[in-house]
Amino acid sequence: MAKKSKPAGQVPADRRPDPALPASPLGKARWSMEAGDVRLARKLAREAADSGPEGERDEARRLLARLGPDPRAMLTAAIVLALIAIAAWAAILRHR
Repeated sequence: MAKKSKPAGQVPADRRPDPALPASPLGKARWSMEAGDVRLARKLAREAADSGPEGERDEARRLLARLGPDPRAMLTAAIVLALIAIAAWAAILRHR
């Protein structure tokens, strides 16, 4: 059986770029953030801030600031961890 030939210049459907995925690093960073992939969003925003188009660099830096760790959350986690360590230490000493 003969194979059907594809017209010249036509790209297979599985190799076409996703029209919903933006082309610029900043757009990809926003898309990744909306998709929940914060690590990839940080990487792409850093790339856009360093070498992206001049107009997008400031916006990429603002996005990076938003994607950074929350200082209050970090302080809360450190306090909880310290309380757990103190409680474990007290429990160990109580049984001696």
